[in-house]
Amino acid sequence: MKLDRILEGVEFKPGSGTSDVEVDGLTCSSSGVRSGDMFVAFRGYTQNGYKYISEAIANGAAVILAEEDFNAGSSVKKIVVKDTRIAIPIIAANYYGHPSERLKVIGVTGTNGKTTITYIIENILKAAGEGAGVIGTINYRLKGKVLPAKNTTPGSLELQSMLAEMVRDGLRYAVMEVSSHSLDQRRVEGVSFDAAIFTNITSEHLDYHKTLEEYFKAKTKIFDRLKEDGFAILNKDDLRVASLRSSIKRKVISYGIKEDALIMAEDIKLSLEGSGFVITTPEGALKINAKLIGMHNVSNILAAVAAAFALNIDLEAIKNGVEALTSVPGRLEPIDARQPYKIFVDYAHTEDALNKILILLKGVAKNKIITVFGCGGDRDKTKRPLMGRAACKFSDHVIITSDNPRFEDPVEIIGQIEDGVKWGYSNYDIVPDRGDALKKALDIASKGDIVVIAGKGHENYQIIKDKVLPFNDREVVLDILRKKGYAGKRDIKDYTREVVVG
Repeated sequence: MKLDRILEGVEFKPGSGTSDVEVDGLTCSSSGVRSGDMFVAFRGYTQNGYKYISEAIANGAAVILAEEDFNAGSSVKKIVVKDTRIAIPIIAANYYGHPSERLKVIGVTGTNGKTTITYIIENILKAAGEGAGVIGTINYRLKGKVLPAKNTTPGSLELQSMLAEMVRDGLRYAVMEVSSHSLDQRRVEGVSFDAAIFTNITSEHLDYHKTLEEYFKAKTKIFDRLKEDGFAILNKDDLRVASLRSSIKRKVISYGIKEDALIMAEDIKLSLEGSGFVITTPEGALKINAKLIGMHNVSNILAAVAAAFALNIDLEAIKNGVEALTSVPGRLEPIDARQPYKIFVDYAHTEDALNKILILLKGVAKNKIITVFGCGGDRDKTKRPLMGRAACKFSDHVIITSDNPRFEDPVEIIGQIEDGVKWGYSNYDIVPDRGDALKKALDIASKGDIVVIAGKGHENYQIIKDKVLPFNDREVVLDILRKKGYAGKRDIKDYTREVVVG
C-alpha cells in the first residue's frame, strides 16, 4: 500500500513526498521487521520503541514512524509525529481498510461481566446461523483458530489485523471486550461499533486510573466510537451507568432486573443447576432456562439479549443461543469428579465480583462455604482489605493465599488482605502457597459443602517476579481429587465440564 494512503488523517512534520513509497507491512516489533515494512517506534507505558529504530533499519524497514527525529540513510523514509498513540490507530485502520466498517461490531465494557457476555452473544449469533470473531480476556477466537490473549483488548495493529482477517474469512460479526486501558490508550480509536454495552462500574484498576471517576470516564469513551445508527446498551440497575443516557447522542437500549428497562427479567428462579426466568422485550417474551447460575448472570444474559435485539436477531435464535451455553471458562465454572461437595472456579478479583458470587452461593448452600482467594501484585492495593472482608463475611471459612504476586512480596499482599479482617473475623487461615491452599480447602470440605476458588479463573499460570510459571487452579484441584480417589483411573480431563458454544 502507498504510504500516503496509510498516513491519511495523520499529522506529521513536513518532509519529502510519500506518494511514491510502497509499504509492505506494519509492525511495532523491531525484531519482526521485514524488508519494505513500516516500523512504528511506539512510545508505550513501559517501553519506548525509539530505542529500537536502528535494529528496525538493519532488518530492512522502509519507513520509520517516530515522535523524535533520528539519523537514517537515504533509503529510509522518516515520519515524525507528535504522539504515536494518536497516530497508530489511524494508520492501522487505513492499512487494513477500516474492517470495522464492514462488520457488525459489538463492544462490551464495564468492570464485571464482559467475558461472559461475549460468550453469550457468540452463542446467540451461532444459533442465528452467523459466524462471529471474538476478542477478549480468555482468548481471541477467529474462524477456525484460537489465539492466546495477551491483553483483554489488543493493540491497534493486532486488533485491526484480526478484524481484517474476520472480513476475509467471510464473518459478519465481531464481538469484543473493551478494557478501560484500551479506551484510555486509544487502542480502539480506529474501531466503529454497532452496539456498545456498559455493564457496571465498581472500584478496579485504580493503580492505573487513580480515581473511580477517571476509571468511569475512560469506560464512557466507548460511546464516542458508535456508528451513526449504533446502539448504546446500558445496565439500568447500575445508577452510574444509567445516568449516561442523557449524554449519549445515539440510540439507547436499557436492560435491568430491579429497574424498569426496555429489556427485563421477571419470575427469576435460581439454583445451583441454572437460572430460569422470563425476558420481556418490545417484540415479545422469552422463557429462558439457562445453565449459567446466579443473579449476575441473569444480568449478563440481559445485556447480550439487548445487543441481539438491537441487531434484529430473531427471538428464537436468542433463546436457543442463551440456553445452549453450558459454562464459561473460569466464570463460576464447576469441577465435577463425583466428589461429595461442589467446587467452583471463578475469576472474581474485585470486591464486587466476590460479593456477588458468595451472596449467590450463600443463598443456596446447604452446608459450609469455603473460599480460597488472593490478590494480584503490582495492581490496585485498595481492594485487598475489602476483598478480605467480603470473603470472610459471606464464607464459613476462608483461606487467604497468593495469586499473581508479580514483583511484590506475596506475604505483604496477604498482610494487606488480612488488614481488612483481623479485627472483626477469625474464620480464616493464611496459606501462602496456592497449591497448599487448594489442598487444605479440599481436605476440610465435607459432604454438601461448596468450595469457591476465586481470583485466577481461566488463567493457567502464576506470575512470580518476571517468571510466568504453569499453574491452573482447575488442573491442580482435579489432581488433588484424583489422589483422593474421586477421579479413579480415568483421565482427569473427563471430569471437567466441557464448555459448549453453539
